[in-house]
Amino acid sequence: MKLDAGTPGATAEAARESDGSTRERVLQLVVEEGPISAAALGRKLNLTAAAVRRHLDAMTDQGIVEVKNVTTRKRGAGRPSRRYVLSSRGQRVLGDDYLNLVRSALSVLEQHTVGATEVENDGVGAGDEGSRDSEAARALAREYFARFEARHESELKGLEDLDDRTEKLAALFNAEGFAGFTRLVGRDNPLLAMQSTQLCQGHCPIREIAAAHPVFCEEETAMISRLLEVDVRRLSTQAAGAHVCTTHVPVGREKLAAERRARAAGRTPQTTGPGRKRIVISPRQQERLS
Repeated sequence: MKLDAGTPGATAEAARESDGSTRERVLQLVVEEGPISAAALGRKLNLTAAAVRRHLDAMTDQGIVEVKNVTTRKRGAGRPSRRYVLSSRGQRVLGDDYLNLVRSALSVLEQHTVGATEVENDGVGAGDEGSRDSEAARALAREYFARFEARHESELKGLEDLDDRTEKLAALFNAEGFAGFTRLVGRDNPLLAMQSTQLCQGHCPIREIAAAHPVFCEEETAMISRLLEVDVRRLSTQAAGAHVCTTHVPVGREKLAAERRARAAGRTPQTTGPGRKRIVISPRQQERLS
């Protein structure tokens, strides 16, 4: 039965749809920017803190988000600030990519013998130590991320600027269900080499498997390094208990090297125009965000 727009039933239905849409926006910001306070969410969504807390309380009762008490420098030894992050159950609500993983497993495990041995670490990100895992687990991790790489490598090839490539990769992760976004770090620092970008993933569709087999995080880090064409370092992973996976991208160092190469060749270094809005944080804030 179709309700007339002027009937009480239609008004209630519209209110429920609006409420659900707002809750989705609140959840998305918690995923991307958590730990985040109700007041900060209200400012970003143009809602009162009380209205935001209503949604947060509902999602907390459902176990989708959880409270993280954070002590800031301004508060000192006083009462910690209540910040909200996505919970483990919230990760499950967002979905898990087990079907594709199982399909990969069936094709890879047919070609490999399972064995708990020390394996080579050529898939590990720069500067990281390899884990002890089965050859089959590493082969499966390589196959899983090789498919992601094959799907998107061409979309990154034409982007010369590392900031642009990182932002594009974040968008690709987001489209694949990893809730990808970026944080700009140290951009107010006059030393270019101290500026960087954090490539973040607010959701990990395979976190439970990655927790049991750390080679998945290692292979993903190596893939990120290949796609961005720069050495990167993993700062945190959800598989290890963090609320967001964070990868350090040394954008400033690479830009500095590019400028030096351009000057040596007699060219004018290129600068990147304004792109879509990204989160900017200082290095000191990273300790609270990781």
